[in-house]
Amino acid sequence: MRLFRKKDEVKSIPVPTFIYKYISESAHRTPAYRRTYRNIARHINNFKTATGIEIYTNNFTEAVALEFIAYLRSLNLMQNTVWSIMQKIAATMKRAKQRGYDVDWTFSNIKRELEETNAVYLTQREIEDINALTGLSKEACAIRDRFLLGYCTALRFSDYSRLSASSIVSGFIHVPKTVKTGVGVVIPVHWIVQDVLKRNNGEFPPIPSQQAFGATIKRVCKRAKITSPVLWERTVGTKVVRKRMKKYELVSTHTARRTGATLMYLTGIKPFNIMLITGHKTEESFWLTRKTLCFDVKLYICIKKR
Repeated sequence: MRLFRKKDEVKSIPVPTFIYKYISESAHRTPAYRRTYRNIARHINNFKTATGIEIYTNNFTEAVALEFIAYLRSLNLMQNTVWSIMQKIAATMKRAKQRGYDVDWTFSNIKRELEETNAVYLTQREIEDINALTGLSKEACAIRDRFLLGYCTALRFSDYSRLSASSIVSGFIHVPKTVKTGVGVVIPVHWIVQDVLKRNNGEFPPIPSQQAFGATIKRVCKRAKITSPVLWERTVGTKVVRKRMKKYELVSTHTARRTGATLMYLTGIKPFNIMLITGHKTEESFWLTRKTLCFDVKLYICIKKR
């Protein structure tokens, strides 16, 4: 099936149809990317079932977009999840426009309402306590060690989960192309990486699915006594939900990246130099996640054991 249309063909297409065509013809896209966009297509189809409104590229007006947002909120989705879906629909519309379909851009008049998240990062002491844990199961140990790799590299899960010992060349971890942004990064080998290699006979351990990873790393952090109270607040649907949680309950695969970037910043490394490792393309995206080698290598490697 073709995505590009001839001049005499209709100038609009149902957005779910375009999404399914696009991901079927984009062999380079990751399974996670495909799942995300298939889920968005399902939301749009379910919206049609619930309201009778079918969303085409040329009828997603501001009014229809507001109805769609209200529908998503009725599902009790978190506010940032709703706006992430809208952002991806906007990207889909841009692709549709590039392929010759008419697009109604009035939906872009809607002001985004992103929330500050309660995403946590770990302290240097907490990282060292995780590193020092003994008596873990084989799976928990593998997940702990991969999480520590995520901290030491400040990479996304999609990148630190596929690192191998062969990625290390002359004391640096080389990632030729990151999954999300396609940039190459070179990262000094942290002393904790050396600990991971020693525990695993000179290799990085294999890990199960991302879902298993998320649940297990929480248990690992609980065992490391990372239990300080954190106030959690989110808009869920149309209601603001507040509750007190223990810090380990908020740890996720992405906490490793956030912790690595945050501790580098607190050590005194300049944001631009941190971005050479994290792969952020702009300072704006770097601060949103918060979190040649002109990098301050000595500062990074000399984050010492207490």
